Amino acid sequence: GIALLSIHQRKRRRAALRRRFNPYVSGEPVATQEMFFGRREILERIVDTLHENSIMIHGERRIGKTSLLLHLMEHLRTANDTEVMFLPVYVDLEGTVDEELFSVMMEELIKSLASHQAMMPAMAPLRYHQVGWATYDHREFARDLDVVLAMLAETTSKAVRVVLILDEMDVMNTYQPVTQQQLRRIFMRTYAHSLGAVVAGVNISKTWERMESPWYNLFNEFELGPLSDQAAHDLILEPVRGIYQVDPEVVSYIALHSRGKPYLIQQHCMEAVNQMLAAKRNRITLDDARRALTELQRHRSSRTRPSVRKTFKIQSNPS
Repeated sequence: GIALLSIHQRKRRRAALRRRFNPYVSGEPVATQEMFFGRREILERIVDTLHENSIMIHGERRIGKTSLLLHLMEHLRTANDTEVMFLPVYVDLEGTVDEELFSVMMEELIKSLASHQAMMPAMAPLRYHQVGWATYDHREFARDLDVVLAMLAETTSKAVRVVLILDEMDVMNTYQPVTQQQLRRIFMRTYAHSLGAVVAGVNISKTWERMESPWYNLFNEFELGPLSDQAAHDLILEPVRGIYQVDPEVVSYIALHSRGKPYLIQQHCMEAVNQMLAAKRNRITLDDARRALTELQRHRSSRTRPSVRKTFKIQSNPS
Protein backbone atom coordinates (compact mmCIF):
# COMPACT_ATOMS: atom_id res chain seq x y z
CA GLY A 1 0.00 0.00 0.00
CA ILE A 2 2.78 2.44 0.95
CA ALA A 3 4.74 1.57 -2.22
CA LEU A 4 1.68 2.20 -4.41
CA LEU A 5 1.08 5.54 -2.66
CA SER A 6 4.69 6.53 -3.26
CA ILE A 7 4.42 5.64 -6.97
CA HIS A 8 1.18 7.63 -7.24
CA GLN A 9 2.78 10.69 -5.62
CA ARG A 10 5.77 10.52 -7.97
CA LYS A 11 3.41 10.38 -10.95
CA ARG A 12 1.46 13.38 -9.64
CA ARG A 13 4.66 15.37 -9.17
CA ARG A 14 5.94 14.56 -12.66
CA ALA A 15 2.56 15.48 -14.17
CA ALA A 16 2.53 18.74 -12.19
CA LEU A 17 5.97 19.67 -13.51
CA ARG A 18 4.91 18.88 -17.08
CA ARG A 19 1.79 21.01 -16.77
CA ARG A 20 3.67 23.75 -14.87
CA PHE A 21 1.01 23.43 -12.16
CA ASN A 22 0.69 26.60 -10.07
CA PRO A 23 -2.37 26.72 -7.78
CA TYR A 24 -1.91 30.25 -6.43
CA VAL A 25 -3.96 33.17 -7.74
CA SER A 26 -2.94 36.81 -7.89
CA GLY A 27 -5.26 39.78 -8.19
CA GLU A 28 -8.49 37.74 -8.22
CA PRO A 29 -10.90 36.97 -5.37
CA VAL A 30 -10.56 33.45 -3.97
CA ALA A 31 -13.66 31.52 -5.02
CA THR A 32 -12.68 27.91 -4.21
CA GLN A 33 -12.90 26.23 -0.82
CA GLU A 34 -9.43 24.74 -1.32
CA MET A 35 -7.78 28.19 -1.26
CA PHE A 36 -9.96 29.78 1.43
CA PHE A 37 -7.98 29.88 4.68
CA GLY A 38 -8.34 31.66 8.00
CA ARG A 39 -11.80 33.16 7.48
CA ARG A 40 -14.17 30.36 8.47
CA GLU A 41 -14.65 31.59 12.04
CA ILE A 42 -15.65 35.12 10.97
CA LEU A 43 -17.86 33.62 8.24
CA GLU A 44 -19.74 31.55 10.83
CA ARG A 45 -20.11 34.58 13.13
CA ILE A 46 -21.53 36.64 10.26
CA VAL A 47 -24.04 33.91 9.34
CA ASP A 48 -25.17 33.58 12.98
CA THR A 49 -25.65 37.36 13.23
CA LEU A 50 -27.40 37.69 9.87
CA HIS A 51 -30.69 36.10 10.91
CA GLU A 52 -31.83 39.32 12.61
CA ASN A 53 -29.22 41.96 11.72
CA SER A 54 -27.40 43.67 8.89
CA ILE A 55 -23.61 43.47 8.75
CA MET A 56 -20.80 45.89 7.92
CA ILE A 57 -17.38 44.41 7.03
CA HIS A 58 -14.46 46.81 6.83
CA GLY A 59 -10.74 46.36 6.29
CA GLU A 60 -7.87 47.67 4.22
CA ARG A 61 -7.77 47.22 0.46
CA ARG A 62 -7.05 43.69 -0.82
CA ILE A 63 -7.35 42.10 2.61
CA GLY A 64 -9.90 39.55 1.32
CA LYS A 65 -13.29 41.25 1.69
CA THR A 66 -14.60 40.23 -1.74
CA SER A 67 -13.39 36.64 -1.24
CA LEU A 68 -15.26 36.53 2.09
CA LEU A 69 -18.42 37.90 0.45
CA LEU A 70 -18.30 35.30 -2.33
CA HIS A 71 -17.98 32.48 0.21
CA LEU A 72 -20.81 34.01 2.25
CA MET A 73 -22.92 34.00 -0.93
CA GLU A 74 -22.24 30.32 -1.51
CA HIS A 75 -22.84 29.45 2.15
CA LEU A 76 -26.23 31.20 2.20
CA ARG A 77 -27.21 29.82 -1.19
CA THR A 78 -26.66 26.22 -0.06
CA ALA A 79 -27.60 26.65 3.62
CA ASN A 80 -30.11 24.16 4.97
CA ASP A 81 -31.43 26.47 7.67
CA THR A 82 -34.43 25.03 9.50
CA GLU A 83 -36.19 28.39 9.89
CA VAL A 84 -35.02 30.74 7.12
CA MET A 85 -34.69 30.50 3.35
CA PHE A 86 -31.91 32.91 2.38
CA LEU A 87 -31.70 34.52 -1.05
CA PRO A 88 -28.24 36.14 -1.27
CA VAL A 89 -27.81 38.86 -3.92
CA TYR A 90 -24.26 40.00 -4.70
CA VAL A 91 -23.95 43.58 -5.98
CA ASP A 92 -20.60 45.13 -6.94
CA LEU A 93 -21.14 48.88 -6.54
CA GLU A 94 -17.83 49.92 -8.10
CA GLY A 95 -18.57 52.40 -10.89
CA THR A 96 -22.28 52.66 -9.98
CA VAL A 97 -23.63 56.22 -9.87
CA ASP A 98 -26.39 57.03 -7.40
CA GLU A 99 -29.03 57.54 -10.13
CA GLU A 100 -28.58 53.88 -11.10
CA LEU A 101 -28.30 52.33 -7.63
CA PHE A 102 -31.82 50.90 -7.37
CA SER A 103 -31.77 49.63 -10.97
CA VAL A 104 -28.47 47.84 -10.37
CA MET A 105 -29.72 46.21 -7.16
CA MET A 106 -32.97 45.02 -8.77
CA GLU A 107 -31.10 43.72 -11.82
CA GLU A 108 -28.93 41.52 -9.57
CA LEU A 109 -31.93 40.45 -7.48
CA ILE A 110 -33.76 39.27 -10.62
CA LYS A 111 -30.66 37.29 -11.69
CA SER A 112 -30.55 35.64 -8.26
CA LEU A 113 -34.15 34.44 -8.65
CA ALA A 114 -33.20 32.13 -11.53
CA SER A 115 -32.72 29.10 -9.28
CA HIS A 116 -36.18 29.60 -7.71
CA GLN A 117 -38.27 30.41 -10.78
CA ALA A 118 -39.25 26.79 -11.48
CA MET A 119 -41.05 26.69 -8.12
CA MET A 120 -42.46 30.22 -8.26
CA PRO A 121 -45.92 31.09 -9.58
CA ALA A 122 -46.10 33.51 -12.49
CA MET A 123 -44.61 36.72 -11.23
CA ALA A 124 -46.59 39.94 -11.51
CA PRO A 125 -45.03 42.49 -13.88
CA LEU A 126 -42.18 44.37 -12.26
CA ARG A 127 -41.77 48.12 -12.48
CA TYR A 128 -38.11 47.42 -13.29
CA HIS A 129 -39.16 46.20 -16.75
CA GLN A 130 -41.42 49.20 -17.37
CA VAL A 131 -39.39 52.17 -16.16
CA GLY A 132 -36.24 53.70 -17.62
CA TRP A 133 -32.92 52.62 -16.07
CA ALA A 134 -32.03 56.03 -14.59
CA THR A 135 -35.60 56.88 -13.51
CA TYR A 136 -36.14 53.64 -11.54
CA ASP A 137 -36.08 54.93 -7.97
CA HIS A 138 -36.50 53.72 -4.40
CA ARG A 139 -40.31 53.65 -4.71
CA GLU A 140 -40.22 51.36 -7.76
CA PHE A 141 -37.61 49.20 -6.01
CA ALA A 142 -39.82 48.89 -2.90
CA ARG A 143 -42.85 47.91 -5.02
CA ASP A 144 -40.87 45.29 -6.91
CA LEU A 145 -39.36 43.96 -3.69
CA ASP A 146 -42.87 43.43 -2.31
CA VAL A 147 -43.74 41.38 -5.41
CA VAL A 148 -40.56 39.29 -5.20
CA LEU A 149 -40.95 38.60 -1.47
CA ALA A 150 -44.59 37.56 -1.94
CA MET A 151 -43.63 35.17 -4.75
CA LEU A 152 -40.77 33.66 -2.74
CA ALA A 153 -43.05 33.17 0.27
CA GLU A 154 -45.23 30.86 -1.85
CA THR A 155 -42.30 28.52 -2.52
CA THR A 156 -41.47 27.66 1.11
CA SER A 157 -42.91 27.31 4.59
CA LYS A 158 -39.79 28.98 6.01
CA ALA A 159 -39.32 32.69 6.59
CA VAL A 160 -37.80 34.35 3.51
CA ARG A 161 -34.81 36.65 3.92
CA VAL A 162 -33.29 38.42 0.93
CA VAL A 163 -29.71 39.45 1.74
CA LEU A 164 -28.19 42.24 -0.35
CA ILE A 165 -24.42 41.72 -0.35
CA LEU A 166 -23.06 45.13 -1.34
CA ASP A 167 -19.36 45.18 -2.24
CA GLU A 168 -17.26 48.36 -2.67
CA MET A 169 -19.70 50.21 -0.40
CA ASP A 170 -17.30 53.17 -0.12
CA VAL A 171 -18.89 54.38 -3.37
CA MET A 172 -21.95 55.21 -1.27
CA ASN A 173 -19.98 58.01 0.42
CA THR A 174 -20.04 59.91 -2.91
CA TYR A 175 -23.83 59.63 -3.27
CA GLN A 176 -26.31 62.39 -2.52
CA PRO A 177 -27.51 62.20 1.12
CA VAL A 178 -31.08 61.75 -0.14
CA THR A 179 -30.11 58.51 -1.97
CA GLN A 180 -28.51 57.13 1.18
CA GLN A 181 -31.60 58.06 3.22
CA GLN A 182 -33.86 56.34 0.68
CA LEU A 183 -31.87 53.11 0.92
CA ARG A 184 -31.85 53.27 4.71
CA ARG A 185 -35.65 53.66 4.73
CA ILE A 186 -35.98 50.52 2.61
CA PHE A 187 -33.89 48.57 5.13
CA MET A 188 -35.77 50.03 8.11
CA ARG A 189 -39.41 49.70 7.03
CA THR A 190 -41.55 46.57 7.06
CA TYR A 191 -38.73 44.60 5.45
CA ALA A 192 -36.80 44.41 8.71
CA HIS A 193 -37.25 40.61 8.85
CA SER A 194 -37.38 39.96 5.11
CA LEU A 195 -34.46 42.09 3.90
CA GLY A 196 -30.95 42.19 5.30
CA ALA A 197 -27.68 43.58 4.05
CA VAL A 198 -24.00 42.74 4.23
CA VAL A 199 -21.91 45.71 3.12
CA ALA A 200 -18.14 45.82 2.69
CA GLY A 201 -15.67 48.64 2.18
CA VAL A 202 -12.46 50.30 3.33
CA ASN A 203 -13.45 53.53 5.07
CA ILE A 204 -17.13 52.96 5.74
CA SER A 205 -16.59 52.41 9.48
CA LYS A 206 -14.90 55.79 9.99
CA THR A 207 -17.46 57.60 7.83
CA TRP A 208 -20.56 55.93 9.26
CA GLU A 209 -19.78 56.02 12.97
CA ARG A 210 -20.75 59.71 13.11
CA MET A 211 -24.27 60.35 14.42
CA GLU A 212 -25.17 62.52 11.42
CA SER A 213 -24.53 59.61 9.04
CA PRO A 214 -27.70 58.01 7.60
CA TRP A 215 -26.09 54.63 8.36
CA TYR A 216 -25.39 55.35 12.04
CA ASN A 217 -26.20 52.39 14.27
CA LEU A 218 -27.73 50.31 11.46
CA PHE A 219 -25.06 47.61 11.09
CA ASN A 220 -23.27 45.08 13.26
CA GLU A 221 -19.60 45.74 12.59
CA PHE A 222 -16.92 43.17 11.68
CA GLU A 223 -13.31 44.14 11.00
CA LEU A 224 -11.36 41.93 8.58
CA GLY A 225 -7.68 41.93 9.47
CA PRO A 226 -4.58 40.01 8.36
CA LEU A 227 -4.49 36.21 8.52
CA SER A 228 -3.26 34.52 11.67
CA ASP A 229 0.19 32.91 11.54
CA GLN A 230 -1.40 29.45 11.26
CA ALA A 231 -3.75 30.50 8.45
CA ALA A 232 -0.84 32.14 6.59
CA HIS A 233 1.20 28.92 6.89
CA ASP A 234 -1.79 26.88 5.66
CA LEU A 235 -2.23 29.15 2.63
CA ILE A 236 1.45 28.71 1.76
CA LEU A 237 1.61 24.93 2.24
CA GLU A 238 -1.78 23.32 1.62
CA PRO A 239 -2.27 24.18 -2.09
CA VAL A 240 0.90 22.26 -3.04
CA ARG A 241 0.82 19.51 -0.40
CA GLY A 242 1.62 16.13 -1.95
CA ILE A 243 2.68 17.78 -5.22
CA TYR A 244 5.67 20.00 -4.47
CA GLN A 245 7.98 20.00 -1.47
CA VAL A 246 8.52 23.23 0.45
CA ASP A 247 11.61 23.91 2.56
CA PRO A 248 10.65 25.06 6.10
CA GLU A 249 12.60 28.33 5.71
CA VAL A 250 10.39 29.22 2.73
CA VAL A 251 7.27 29.28 4.91
CA SER A 252 8.88 31.57 7.49
CA TYR A 253 10.33 33.86 4.79
CA ILE A 254 7.06 34.32 2.87
CA ALA A 255 5.02 34.73 6.07
CA LEU A 256 7.44 37.39 7.32
CA HIS A 257 7.37 39.46 4.14
CA SER A 258 3.62 39.16 3.50
CA ARG A 259 2.57 40.35 6.99
CA GLY A 260 -0.50 38.10 6.94
CA LYS A 261 -2.00 39.75 3.85
CA PRO A 262 -3.56 37.05 1.68
CA TYR A 263 -2.89 38.69 -1.69
CA LEU A 264 0.82 39.19 -0.84
CA ILE A 265 1.10 35.55 0.23
CA GLN A 266 -0.51 34.39 -3.03
CA GLN A 267 1.70 36.66 -5.18
CA HIS A 268 4.88 35.52 -3.40
CA CYS A 269 3.95 31.83 -3.57
CA MET A 270 2.97 32.07 -7.23
CA GLU A 271 6.30 33.64 -8.18
CA ALA A 272 8.27 31.19 -5.99
CA VAL A 273 6.61 28.28 -7.84
CA ASN A 274 7.49 29.94 -11.16
CA GLN A 275 11.13 30.19 -10.05
CA MET A 276 11.12 26.50 -9.04
CA LEU A 277 9.54 25.43 -12.35
CA ALA A 278 12.10 27.44 -14.32
CA ALA A 279 14.81 25.42 -12.55
CA LYS A 280 12.95 22.14 -13.35
CA ARG A 281 12.64 21.12 -9.70
CA ASN A 282 9.75 19.99 -7.53
CA ARG A 283 11.11 21.51 -4.31
CA ILE A 284 10.60 25.19 -3.46
CA THR A 285 13.79 26.50 -1.84
CA LEU A 286 14.65 29.64 0.10
CA ASP A 287 16.52 30.89 -2.98
CA ASP A 288 13.28 30.56 -4.97
CA ALA A 289 11.43 32.62 -2.36
CA ARG A 290 14.17 35.28 -2.31
CA ARG A 291 14.29 35.57 -6.09
CA ALA A 292 10.50 35.72 -6.13
CA LEU A 293 10.47 38.66 -3.72
CA THR A 294 13.10 40.49 -5.79
CA GLU A 295 11.05 39.93 -8.94
CA LEU A 296 7.85 41.16 -7.29
CA GLN A 297 9.57 44.27 -5.94
CA ARG A 298 11.04 45.00 -9.38
CA HIS A 299 7.62 44.57 -10.99
CA ARG A 300 5.91 46.86 -8.46
CA SER A 301 8.63 49.48 -8.94
CA SER A 302 8.29 49.40 -12.74
CA ARG A 303 4.52 49.84 -12.46
CA THR A 304 4.71 52.91 -10.22
CA ARG A 305 7.62 54.70 -11.91
CA PRO A 306 5.81 55.85 -15.11
CA SER A 307 2.97 57.45 -13.15
CA VAL A 308 5.50 59.37 -11.03
CA ARG A 309 7.17 60.70 -14.18
CA LYS A 310 3.80 61.60 -15.69
CA THR A 311 2.78 63.50 -12.56
CA PHE A 312 6.09 65.35 -12.53
CA LYS A 313 5.70 66.38 -16.18
CA ILE A 314 2.20 67.67 -15.58
CA GLN A 315 3.26 69.63 -12.52
CA SER A 316 6.31 71.16 -14.23
CA ASN A 317 4.47 72.05 -17.44
CA PRO A 318 4.15 75.86 -17.64
CA SER A 319 0.58 77.11 -17.67
